[in-house]
Amino acid sequence: MKSRSGFSLLEITVVLVIVGAIIAIAAPRLFDKRSETRKVFRDFIVAGKDIKSRAKLNGATYRMSFDLTEDSNTWWVEKSSRAIVISQAQLEKEAEARKNKDTEAPPPPFQPDTSIFKDKQTLPSGYKFKQVESGSLDIVTTEGMAYIHFFPQGLIETAALQIEDPKGTVWTLVYNPLTGKSDIIPEAKSLKDLARQ
Repeated sequence: MKSRSGFSLLEITVVLVIVGAIIAIAAPRLFDKRSETRKVFRDFIVAGKDIKSRAKLNGATYRMSFDLTEDSNTWWVEKSSRAIVISQAQLEKEAEARKNKDTEAPPPPFQPDTSIFKDKQTLPSGYKFKQVESGSLDIVTTEGMAYIHFFPQGLIETAALQIEDPKGTVWTLVYNPLTGKSDIIPEAKSLKDLARQ
Protein backbone atom coordinates (compact mmCIF):
# COMPACT_ATOMS: atom_id res chain seq x y z
CA MET A 1 0.00 0.00 0.00
CA LYS A 2 1.35 3.40 -1.00
CA SER A 3 1.41 6.23 1.48
CA ARG A 4 0.31 9.50 -0.04
CA SER A 5 1.89 12.62 1.28
CA GLY A 6 0.97 16.20 0.41
CA PHE A 7 -2.25 18.13 0.04
CA SER A 8 -5.05 17.57 -2.41
CA LEU A 9 -6.04 20.24 -4.92
CA LEU A 10 -9.28 20.84 -3.00
CA GLU A 11 -7.42 21.51 0.28
CA ILE A 12 -5.05 23.98 -1.40
CA THR A 13 -7.99 25.77 -3.05
CA VAL A 14 -9.86 26.13 0.26
CA VAL A 15 -6.78 27.58 1.98
CA LEU A 16 -6.20 30.05 -0.87
CA VAL A 17 -9.84 31.18 -0.75
CA ILE A 18 -9.62 31.78 3.02
CA VAL A 19 -6.31 33.68 2.73
CA GLY A 20 -7.75 35.75 -0.16
CA ALA A 21 -10.83 36.65 1.88
CA ILE A 22 -8.71 37.76 4.84
CA ILE A 23 -6.53 39.92 2.59
CA ALA A 24 -9.59 41.43 0.90
CA ILE A 25 -11.01 42.42 4.29
CA ALA A 26 -7.76 43.60 5.94
CA ALA A 27 -5.89 45.32 3.09
CA PRO A 28 -8.10 48.42 2.81
CA ARG A 29 -7.74 49.04 6.55
CA LEU A 30 -3.98 48.55 6.52
CA PHE A 31 -3.35 50.93 3.64
CA ASP A 32 -6.09 53.50 4.35
CA LYS A 33 -4.49 56.79 5.45
CA ARG A 34 -7.93 58.17 6.35
CA SER A 35 -8.09 55.73 9.25
CA GLU A 36 -4.86 57.24 10.59
CA THR A 37 -6.34 60.72 10.13
CA ARG A 38 -9.42 59.62 12.08
CA LYS A 39 -7.15 58.31 14.85
CA VAL A 40 -5.26 61.62 15.02
CA PHE A 41 -8.48 63.60 15.41
CA ARG A 42 -9.98 61.04 17.79
CA ASP A 43 -6.97 61.62 20.08
CA PHE A 44 -7.67 65.38 20.13
CA ILE A 45 -11.41 64.91 20.67
CA VAL A 46 -10.95 62.45 23.54
CA ALA A 47 -8.23 64.59 25.12
CA GLY A 48 -10.47 67.68 24.82
CA LYS A 49 -13.35 65.94 26.62
CA ASP A 50 -11.02 64.63 29.31
CA ILE A 51 -9.38 68.03 29.88
CA LYS A 52 -12.78 69.78 30.00
CA SER A 53 -13.96 67.34 32.68
CA ARG A 54 -10.76 67.65 34.73
CA ALA A 55 -10.86 71.46 34.59
CA LYS A 56 -14.39 71.46 35.98
CA LEU A 57 -13.74 68.76 38.61
CA ASN A 58 -10.46 70.25 39.83
CA GLY A 59 -11.56 73.89 39.58
CA ALA A 60 -8.42 74.75 37.59
CA THR A 61 -7.61 76.15 34.19
CA TYR A 62 -6.00 73.65 31.81
CA ARG A 63 -4.65 74.16 28.34
CA MET A 64 -3.54 72.13 25.36
CA SER A 65 -0.12 73.40 24.34
CA PHE A 66 1.07 73.07 20.74
CA ASP A 67 4.62 73.45 19.49
CA LEU A 68 4.17 74.51 15.85
CA THR A 69 7.85 74.54 14.94
CA GLU A 70 8.48 72.71 11.67
CA ASP A 71 10.44 69.80 13.10
CA SER A 72 8.49 69.37 16.35
CA ASN A 73 4.71 69.01 15.87
CA THR A 74 4.25 68.06 19.52
CA TRP A 75 1.45 68.81 21.95
CA TRP A 76 0.81 68.28 25.64
CA VAL A 77 -1.46 69.33 28.50
CA GLU A 78 -0.67 71.95 31.13
CA LYS A 79 -2.51 72.90 34.33
CA SER A 80 -2.55 76.25 36.09
CA SER A 81 -1.18 76.41 39.60
CA ARG A 82 -3.51 79.27 40.54
CA ALA A 83 -6.54 81.21 39.31
CA ILE A 84 -5.62 82.98 36.11
CA VAL A 85 -7.11 85.39 33.60
CA ILE A 86 -6.01 84.62 30.06
CA SER A 87 -4.98 87.67 28.06
CA GLN A 88 -2.84 88.52 25.06
CA ALA A 89 -0.40 90.40 27.32
CA GLN A 90 -0.05 87.42 29.68
CA LEU A 91 0.70 85.06 26.77
CA GLU A 92 3.29 87.49 25.34
CA LYS A 93 4.93 87.86 28.75
CA GLU A 94 5.12 84.07 29.09
CA ALA A 95 6.66 83.73 25.61
CA GLU A 96 9.26 86.40 26.42
CA ALA A 97 10.21 84.67 29.67
CA ARG A 98 10.58 81.38 27.77
CA LYS A 99 12.88 83.04 25.22
CA ASN A 100 15.08 84.70 27.84
CA LYS A 101 15.00 81.73 30.21
CA ASP A 102 15.02 84.23 33.04
CA THR A 103 15.98 82.38 36.23
CA GLU A 104 14.87 85.30 38.43
CA ALA A 105 11.32 85.25 37.06
CA PRO A 106 8.52 83.67 39.08
CA PRO A 107 7.41 80.20 37.93
CA PRO A 108 5.04 80.25 34.97
CA PRO A 109 1.35 79.97 35.82
CA PHE A 110 1.04 76.71 33.83
CA GLN A 111 3.00 73.52 34.44
CA PRO A 112 2.89 70.27 32.42
CA ASP A 113 0.19 67.91 33.71
CA THR A 114 1.31 64.30 33.44
CA SER A 115 -1.96 62.83 34.73
CA ILE A 116 -3.38 62.84 31.19
CA PHE A 117 -0.25 62.08 29.14
CA LYS A 118 3.05 61.00 30.66
CA ASP A 119 5.04 62.50 27.77
CA LYS A 120 4.58 65.04 25.02
CA GLN A 121 2.44 63.71 22.18
CA THR A 122 3.81 63.83 18.64
CA LEU A 123 1.79 63.82 15.44
CA PRO A 124 2.37 60.74 13.23
CA SER A 125 4.91 60.99 10.44
CA GLY A 126 3.69 63.20 7.59
CA TYR A 127 1.18 65.12 9.72
CA LYS A 128 1.85 68.68 10.83
CA PHE A 129 0.12 71.53 12.58
CA LYS A 130 -0.78 74.35 10.18
CA GLN A 131 -2.31 76.82 12.63
CA VAL A 132 -4.14 77.21 15.91
CA GLU A 133 -6.73 79.96 16.13
CA SER A 134 -8.06 81.34 19.40
CA GLY A 135 -11.41 83.03 18.96
CA SER A 136 -11.68 84.70 22.35
CA LEU A 137 -8.25 86.34 22.08
CA ASP A 138 -8.40 86.67 18.29
CA ILE A 139 -4.96 85.10 17.88
CA VAL A 140 -3.91 83.04 14.85
CA THR A 141 -0.66 81.16 15.44
CA THR A 142 1.24 79.49 12.60
CA GLU A 143 4.64 79.10 14.28
CA GLY A 144 5.99 78.91 17.80
CA MET A 145 3.68 78.07 20.70
CA ALA A 146 -0.12 78.06 20.66
CA TYR A 147 -2.73 77.20 23.29
CA ILE A 148 -6.36 76.16 23.69
CA HIS A 149 -7.68 76.91 27.20
CA PHE A 150 -10.18 74.88 29.26
CA PHE A 151 -11.78 76.76 32.15
CA PRO A 152 -13.06 75.63 35.59
CA GLN A 153 -16.61 76.62 34.70
CA GLY A 154 -16.68 73.79 32.12
CA LEU A 155 -16.11 76.11 29.18
CA ILE A 156 -13.55 75.84 26.40
CA GLU A 157 -11.91 78.69 24.58
CA THR A 158 -13.37 79.00 21.08
CA ALA A 159 -10.64 77.49 18.94
CA ALA A 160 -9.83 75.99 15.56
CA LEU A 161 -6.91 73.63 15.08
CA GLN A 162 -5.70 72.94 11.53
CA ILE A 163 -3.68 69.81 10.75
CA GLU A 164 -2.23 68.85 7.36
CA ASP A 165 -2.16 65.13 6.50
CA PRO A 166 0.54 63.40 4.38
CA LYS A 167 -1.51 63.98 1.19
CA GLY A 168 -1.52 67.75 1.77
CA THR A 169 -5.18 67.94 2.80
CA VAL A 170 -5.77 70.40 5.63
CA TRP A 171 -8.35 69.39 8.22
CA THR A 172 -9.89 71.72 10.80
CA LEU A 173 -10.95 70.68 14.30
CA VAL A 174 -13.27 73.22 15.94
CA TYR A 175 -14.08 73.22 19.67
CA ASN A 176 -17.50 74.56 20.70
CA PRO A 177 -16.97 76.77 23.77
CA LEU A 178 -20.21 75.90 25.58
CA THR A 179 -20.75 72.21 24.90
CA GLY A 180 -17.15 71.13 24.39
CA LYS A 181 -18.28 69.29 21.27
CA SER A 182 -15.70 69.01 18.51
CA ASP A 183 -16.41 69.23 14.80
CA ILE A 184 -14.05 68.04 12.08
CA ILE A 185 -14.09 69.88 8.76
CA PRO A 186 -12.17 68.32 5.83
CA GLU A 187 -10.75 71.66 4.67
CA ALA A 188 -8.91 74.68 6.05
CA LYS A 189 -11.45 76.97 7.75
CA SER A 190 -10.93 79.88 10.11
CA LEU A 191 -13.33 80.78 12.90
CA LYS A 192 -14.40 83.83 10.90
CA ASP A 193 -15.22 81.59 7.91
CA LEU A 194 -17.33 79.38 10.15
CA ALA A 195 -19.13 82.36 11.73
CA ARG A 196 -20.26 83.48 8.26
CA GLN A 197 -21.90 80.15 7.50
